[in-house]
Order: sequence, then structure tokens, then C-alpha cells
Amino acid sequence: MSLIAGNLGVVARLLNQQALAWGICAGAAAHLYGNRRPLQDIDILVAVGQLPTVVQLLQQQQKAVQFDGQRILWRGIKLFDDLSIRRATTHPFQLDDLAIARLRRMPLLGAPVAVLAPEDVLIHKVVLGRGAELRKHDLDDARGIVRRQQLDLAYLEQRAGLMNATVYLQKMAELV
Repeated sequence: MSLIAGNLGVVARLLNQQALAWGICAGAAAHLYGNRRPLQDIDILVAVGQLPTVVQLLQQQQKAVQFDGQRILWRGIKLFDDLSIRRATTHPFQLDDLAIARLRRMPLLGAPVAVLAPEDVLIHKVVLGRGAELRKHDLDDARGIVRRQQLDLAYLEQRAGLMNATVYLQKMAELV
């Protein structure tokens, strides 16, 4: 984990030096908010259209990154600018102004990081809804967040609406 910790520090410093909006999301955020399972990687959400800038910043630091136009992979760190879920309905999930306003500063692996609000992480995890049968932890992560965080229900409903995911609010209530 120390390799990922050092890499997280590098990425956090680069993003902060450029004053780019970013936030830890997915499993690492769920780890901070409740489900303390071991981390395999760190997912970071940046504002839409910022991935090419991040690639350039990392390359200027002599970092060899993989970039397929949708995500950046670099030594245990994954960066995205769109984590929308596409099924019969598209559930948009991007770092919008509302999410940026609710970012929290927290320590992760020794690095001070920005983290998406627990409500943002929760609704994304519930919509993904993957469990152990797929070797994923979305529902366990969601349960951990619901059990350990005092949630802003008005904001949760607002985010669910923005994600076309209000039908998932009942599923969240069942997680308790």
C-alpha cells in the first residue's frame, strides 16, 4: 500500500498546484466513510474535460501513464471525468458544481485529499449495485456508509434526482 500512498500524494499535489477540482470517490471514499475493507486502488473524479490536462501534468513529471480517452491509469491511481452508469436509463455522475461544493478534506494514506460527500458516494454505489457474485463491494460499501454517516437526506434526494436514480432511494432505506 505504501506505493499507492506515495503515488496518491504525487497526484494530489499536482492537482492542487493547478487548482483543479477533484475528489476521491468509489471504494476509497467508501473506505473513509464506513466500509474499512483493504484498498486495491484509488479512484479520483476530476471535472469533465480535465483528463488531458492531468495526463500532461503527470507526463511533465516524467510519469508514464496509460490514457484511453476515458480514464487515466497510473500505479494504483485511476482518474475519471465521468463515472455515469449506462443501463436502460443513463445515470449521470460527474464532478459538478454541487459535488464540488460538498467536497470534504480528509487524510487518506497519509495524504490530505478531497473526498466526495458520502451522499454522492452512496447513491453511486447503490445504482451500481454490484455484490460479491461479481467480486465487487458496492452494496457492502453502501451499507457501511448508511450505518456510519449522518446523511443529508435532502441532498441525497437532490443527487438521486440529478442522476435519474430516485427509484434507488427505497433500496437505500433497505440497507439499514
